[in-house]
Amino acid sequence: MDNKPLVIAGKEFKSRLMVGTGKYETNAMMEKALEASGTQIVTVAMGRVDFDNPDNILNHVDLTKYTLLPNTAGAFNVEDALRIARMSKAAGYTNWIKLEVLADKETLLPNMEGTIEAAKILVDEGFVVLPYINDDPIAAKK
Repeated sequence: MDNKPLVIAGKEFKSRLMVGTGKYETNAMMEKALEASGTQIVTVAMGRVDFDNPDNILNHVDLTKYTLLPNTAGAFNVEDALRIARMSKAAGYTNWIKLEVLADKETLLPNMEGTIEAAKILVDEGFVVLPYINDDPIAAKK
């Protein structure tokens, strides 16, 4: 196997696995899963974080061990995706964003037009955008 590191925006990672924080029964279970996975990048759906709860999910992601990749999960339009991305950056987390503009609640398929539109805006604003898209090389180039 090729052991070359993954490089994103000049930052090197040994692991190419990105692990999400949703759907775990408990925060302790999530913490153990992150550790066991060997991941270095952890995604968090920022629009779903309960910032009023002092024990929210972000308190269970060790930012000394993992690179936080906030995501716009739950956004079904460009405006919501932009709001979530900007909120995350303004809160001081990072300028990285996993961009999700969804088309369908059941399948969670991406809205490609909305994703491309939001990506262009966020890149212009200085974000490092990792878009959730279909396996479409033409769309990926856009």
